[in-house]
Amino acid sequence: MAIVVEVLSRNGKVLNHQVFDKAQISIGRAYDNDIRIDDPYICPHHINIRADEDTKALVLADVESLNGVKVNGKSGTNALIGYDDIITIGRTRLRIFRHKQAVAPAIVLSKLEEKMEWLSMRRLCVLFAMIFIALISANFYFNSIVEVNVSQVMKVSLGVTAAACIWPFSFALLSILAKKDAHIVSQFNLLWLFLISHELLNYLQAMLQFNLSSVQFVYWFILLIKGALFFTFLWFTLFIAFHQSKRMRNSISIAGTALIAIYILAPHVFNTQKFSQSPRYSSKILTPAFRVTSPESTEKFVERSEGLIEDLKHDVEEGNQ
Repeated sequence: MAIVVEVLSRNGKVLNHQVFDKAQISIGRAYDNDIRIDDPYICPHHINIRADEDTKALVLADVESLNGVKVNGKSGTNALIGYDDIITIGRTRLRIFRHKQAVAPAIVLSKLEEKMEWLSMRRLCVLFAMIFIALISANFYFNSIVEVNVSQVMKVSLGVTAAACIWPFSFALLSILAKKDAHIVSQFNLLWLFLISHELLNYLQAMLQFNLSSVQFVYWFILLIKGALFFTFLWFTLFIAFHQSKRMRNSISIAGTALIAIYILAPHVFNTQKFSQSPRYSSKILTPAFRVTSPESTEKFVERSEGLIEDLKHDVEEGNQ
């Protein structure tokens, strides 16, 4: 009966894999072992692994080592071991099992995953990052009503960019902890695409509100698109980071989008105060080149203003009654 030995990393990834077609093997630091591990905390002959002839089970025996043996975090000198057991000797982690151990069924290779290989291009990542910084810098300039300098704009833009980097690094770390590939470049490219799209939607919103009188309609329309954009971004982030079912990925994406929607919409729902002494306003300045509709005439503006004043007077009179 063959014995399989895997050397594991700290996060459980397989570093080395060996198969021995014999009933007993020895593991230690000496060169005459079947498996030699160069770990100063491991004795020259640390443990023996023997296959029981009757039960076919694997028996681990500690050869009076200095630092002992741990099986699943518990110390022991003799133990029956299997595929699910993690053996720790010194600072080395092992998994030892029979060669006939069943493996999980293969996962269907997604065609979408093949089509997303371009996201791993590093040059594309740098290009997207530069585009995002340029959009942030331009947005900061348009939204400022005071004179700005280049150093101030770049300081804000680079600060926002650095803060955004927390997202891909977090998912890369979670992928490593889940024993998956980090795909750090793909995560960054996906993030830059989302942020660039978000900034372009902000510019589109400003342009539509600049040209249309129905400001609220534009706000809710763009907000709906941003919600769909965030759902797509979160869905693909999970798709790259983990191997999970489509149902689980959809559920997490819907829940995440719903939480963001609640956070954004809560002020609109619970703010019952109609008049604010410190109203918010948009300071974005757009030149006439952004106007695609015909401007309103002075007479029509005055007429519309008078109508608003009459409506306000009517509301005040009803309130007094």
